[in-house]
Amino acid sequence: MSATLKRLVLWDVQLQARENIYMFTMLTTLAFAIFLKLLPSEAPPTIFTLVLFFDPAIVGASFVGSIVLMERSQNTLSALAVSPAPVRDYVLAKIITLTLLAIVGSLFLVAAAFWVPPADMVLRFTLVLVFTGAIGVLGGFLIVAGANSMNHFIARAIPVTFVLFLPLLSHFGVVTGFWQWLLFAINPGHAMLRAMLWAAEPTAVSTADIVYAFAYMTLMIVIFYRWTVRVYTSELSRVAD
Repeated sequence: MSATLKRLVLWDVQLQARENIYMFTMLTTLAFAIFLKLLPSEAPPTIFTLVLFFDPAIVGASFVGSIVLMERSQNTLSALAVSPAPVRDYVLAKIITLTLLAIVGSLFLVAAAFWVPPADMVLRFTLVLVFTGAIGVLGGFLIVAGANSMNHFIARAIPVTFVLFLPLLSHFGVVTGFWQWLLFAINPGHAMLRAMLWAAEPTAVSTADIVYAFAYMTLMIVIFYRWTVRVYTSELSRVAD
């Protein structure tokens, strides 16, 4: 990790603490934990993984959207535009801090639902959350790009969220077999849900599902990262001018 990236990570941690993002995360995580505790013991793993599926949306996309809007209003992006800090470090710093936040919150939910969770389950969830957290943060960057207010950001996020949640039809067995792949294979939400279900119950998904989920999430992270860097390089270039 470069010195610039370390400074940006520390800056993001301080910013998130000052803006009460950690407090909000604690409250939402506690609410989800209470919900999980109220579920009957025979509840299927699909219910629990649905709760964890919300984490990238809340911790990643929502938080990065609000942070970028705030940094614009406070002219932080203007300062970044004339600094030697590369855009990739700005993006990576938020991926690191917000993905770690999502991992901590989600593992708390894993502990609440499966106390005491087996070590292999914790490792599986940690691995999956690295991928889903990064996708959530990068997705938030792309949604907020060009948005000039929180209402504008929300208006852009609603249709994206609707599309990402369509694979829940497959997750809960409404759409199965050939049709689930035809309708949802290119949807990142489908890969994320498959991976979440594998983390909770490895026997619930096939080897092909696991390979597809991680390969597709990796592809999405690479595409979203390059897209984000290009978009924000262009934006910061306009700010600098």
